Amino acid sequence: MTRIGAYFIVAVLAVGALSPTPSAAFGLNFGPFHLGLPFFGFRHRFIHRRHVALRRPSASIYDKESPGNIAPAQNAEPLLLYPSVELPEIFDEVFWPDHAPQWPFGFDAIFRSAFVKSPFDETAQTCQQRDRTAEIVGRITKEVRPSPAQRPLLQKLVQALGMASGYMAKACPKTVPAQPVARLQLMQSQLQTLTMAIDLVRQPLQQFQQSLDVKQKERFAAASNVTAECSAAPAATDWSIDQIDQSVQADDSQRNALSDLKQSFASIAGDLHAHCPNPLPPTPLARLEAIEARLDASWRAALSMQVALAKFEGGLSGQQRDRFEAMNLAQAK
Repeated sequence: MTRIGAYFIVAVLAVGALSPTPSAAFGLNFGPFHLGLPFFGFRHRFIHRRHVALRRPSASIYDKESPGNIAPAQNAEPLLLYPSVELPEIFDEVFWPDHAPQWPFGFDAIFRSAFVKSPFDETAQTCQQRDRTAEIVGRITKEVRPSPAQRPLLQKLVQALGMASGYMAKACPKTVPAQPVARLQLMQSQLQTLTMAIDLVRQPLQQFQQSLDVKQKERFAAASNVTAECSAAPAATDWSIDQIDQSVQADDSQRNALSDLKQSFASIAGDLHAHCPNPLPPTPLARLEAIEARLDASWRAALSMQVALAKFEGGLSGQQRDRFEAMNLAQAK
């Protein structure tokens, strides 16, 4: 996909999905959408790659991966398959982080989402998200008190937030494949879409933030004394290999392949850990860019896990492959 083609798709989907803006209550009038909008500055590398190829209660966007998080969950919300539901929480963490956050797209979540067999609601309701545009602009207006000269920049920011939400709503998958490797491909696509949606906000956010005076920037930062706690969580990778081993009942000739898979998983977890920002960035723009970088790491993780599992599955017998694809982590005890 070329950059222009990607922007065209984003614009068309966003325009089709957006309803009359709720920010009208705050006196912000949106003009028509144009493909040449200056904030179409998508920087990330997803669209240039050509490789082969759970929502926790009160979770937010930087993961505190730990051995205590590996217990299987019943009826886990499949965020990696429907990440649009996480967009409001991401915006919360960009503008007003108020606790030690968690990351919903970490190693454990990627692995589980590949194998969870609990029924998913594959209707439009699954991808519905609260429209936070009015709430966000209202709070920014109240706390930052933008000047008349700054309000057009705030208008651009709110327009971008609405476009991001509209784009994610249109990108909701209609079906979820049953095979683990195919699911990982879907996760890659969904993480790419989420990053493209978030990147729509980056440039107008940068312009608005740069327009603020010192006191306004202090009020806009709103992130003092917030620390992201990070851990590489080797127990999570060990547990995932144990689950695969128990399911496929690997024989002696397959031990090397299982060992290679474990090394791949350790590398994946390590890369995700390396992109956990600590301390938490001090400004909304820096936090948004940290989220984009970590989404990029999660995209790479889904790709690497897809390749590693496909290679491992290729060495299994027919019965082993059936057991591998029938793994159901949601029902594990």
